[in-house]
Amino acid sequence: MKKVLLFLVLFLTLGSCVIKIPLHSFEKEVPKTKPNYSNINYWAAHPGKFDYSDFLPKNLKNDSLILDSIDVFYVYPTMYNNGLDWNASVEDRKLNKKIGLLSLKNQANVFAGMASVYSPFYRQMHLNGYKDEVNGIKAFNLAYKDIENAFKYYLENFNKGNRIVLAGHSQGTHHLQKLFNDYISINDSILEKIELCYFVGDLYVSSFSIKNYPICSNPTDLNCYLNWNSYPIGTNFSQVSTENKSVTNPITWINNDSSSTYTGHKGILFNNFKIILTGNKLNHANTIRAKTNNGLLLVEIQEFPLLRIYDKILNKNYHALDYNLFWMNIRENFYLRMKKK
Repeated sequence: MKKVLLFLVLFLTLGSCVIKIPLHSFEKEVPKTKPNYSNINYWAAHPGKFDYSDFLPKNLKNDSLILDSIDVFYVYPTMYNNGLDWNASVEDRKLNKKIGLLSLKNQANVFAGMASVYSPFYRQMHLNGYKDEVNGIKAFNLAYKDIENAFKYYLENFNKGNRIVLAGHSQGTHHLQKLFNDYISINDSILEKIELCYFVGDLYVSSFSIKNYPICSNPTDLNCYLNWNSYPIGTNFSQVSTENKSVTNPITWINNDSSSTYTGHKGILFNNFKIILTGNKLNHANTIRAKTNNGLLLVEIQEFPLLRIYDKILNKNYHALDYNLFWMNIRENFYLRMKKK
C-alpha cells in the first residue's frame, strides 16, 4: 500500500520523469500571445468569476473571518517547469489548470471571504531560467512586463478605491518585488494604497529595502512586508544561500530570532492526494514550531502520516509549502491586521 501511495504522490507531483528545458537562445523563441487583461479569461483569479481562489478547506466550518473593501493582487509561483520554451503560454489550458489546483487552491484561497483576489495569468519564465544568466533574465523581464501591465490595468479598472495587498510566492514574489521597486515606490499616490505585502518564498532575491516600507515587526503592523522561506531544522546550510536578511515567523508574526511553540500553530492545508475528488483539508494543528535564522525559517514538524513521503519528494525543502504549513495562521493574522481600519 505504501508503494502504491508513493507512486501516486510522485505521479501527481512530478507528472513525468522526463523534464524538458529550453536549449535555444531567447531571441529564437516563437512569440507567445500577449495577455489581454480586459478579458476576464486572462485572469486566473478574479471576483467576477468563481475560481480556485474561492475554495476554502472543506472541513473549515463556521468560518467567520469576513472583511470588505480589500483587494489582494496575487502572483503565483513557478508552475512552468517542464517545456521547451523560455516563457509559458497563457493559453496553455493544462498549465492553467495546474496553476488553479496547486497555487490558487493552496495559497490565494487563504484570503477567501476577506478580500477580492486578482491574479493574472502571465507568460512566466521557465524554472530553468534561474540557471541561465542570459536567456533567463530576458525571459524573466518578459514575464514581469505582463505583471506590470496587469497591475496597471487592475488599478485603472478594478480597484475602485479599495485597500490593496500584494501577495506572491517564489517567482511571483520576485515579480512583485520588481514591481514595487520599479513602479510602485516611485508613485506616492500608489504606494500609499499598498497596506501589506506577502513576499513569500524569496529564494533568489538577496534583499528588499524601500525607505519607509520595512519588514513587519509585530502581528498588527501595516504598511510593511512579510517574508519567509521554509526549511527543516537541520538543513545543511552549505547547500543553501543564507544571506543575512530579515525574516518573518508566520506563527508568532514577530521579526526576531525567538522560537514559536507548537501550541501557536493553527493547522496545515494539505492535499490528501484525492484533491480533485475531495478537495483540500485543514489538519495537524499544533504540529509545527519555527525559528528564524539568517534569512531562513527553520521548521520543526512533529511526525504525522505522509510527512516522510513529503520529505522525500521535496528533498527536505519546504519551499513549496510556504503557505500550506501556516495556512490558518496566515488567514487569522490577515484578519487581525486588516480589521484595524
